[in-house]
Amino acid sequence: MLAQEIRAKILGYGLEPGTALPSEPELIEQSGLGRASVREAIRLLEAQGLVVIKRGSHGGIFVAQPDLSSLSHGIAPVLTLSKAPLRDLTTYRKMVEPPAAGLAASIASKEDKCSLLKLAEHGSMPGYNNEVAFHERVAELADNLLLRVLVMVPHDLLREHLRSESIDDSVVEEANNAHMAIAKAIVAGDSARATRAMMKHLEAFEERMGRAGRLERPIVPQEQWLRDVPEGFGSVMTGGH
Repeated sequence: MLAQEIRAKILGYGLEPGTALPSEPELIEQSGLGRASVREAIRLLEAQGLVVIKRGSHGGIFVAQPDLSSLSHGIAPVLTLSKAPLRDLTTYRKMVEPPAAGLAASIASKEDKCSLLKLAEHGSMPGYNNEVAFHERVAELADNLLLRVLVMVPHDLLREHLRSESIDDSVVEEANNAHMAIAKAIVAGDSARATRAMMKHLEAFEERMGRAGRLERPIVPQEQWLRDVPEGFGSVMTGGH
């Protein structure tokens, strides 16, 4: 209830990021709750990305800066445990990202368009990392927060997926060429061409995964998550898992 009250005040009053909230002792006094309950409320708000805790002489509880990555971090485990197939992700991306590219071509500033072109030109970095960064930048240029959220939310999952795939140089080159085509269409302000170029890029990715027999398998194979367990780390699971 305390977490709900603080959340309501942050959102209802439109408190700016960095606004100081009552301290832990003040919350204890105001609410009449014990320290453990107040700390749990603060942890809940922190997990929701609404507050940040700062230590030191100038520390305290503050309204957090909005962070879209927290949404992505939250949905990745849900989709993994639900065993959502890769086809769900490719279908979703085809519905959302082509319109984002078209909108970016229509409204992005000349400076922002040039920054996208530079990102596409420097796309051949090791590990295929640029694949996600490029798509996130296109969403930013669309200058529509809800559309940006829809594009960025599944991208933690996409990063994990790309880590699990065997990607050769020809695939990276194909993606880089597609990014250049999308960027050039956006720079030219050609909304229809940018939309088509993005759709063609996503369809090529879907077709490649289809040929590899991946579309009906989980977006991220279970064994991929286990790669992040430190070597030699003692098992905290029971029952043989």
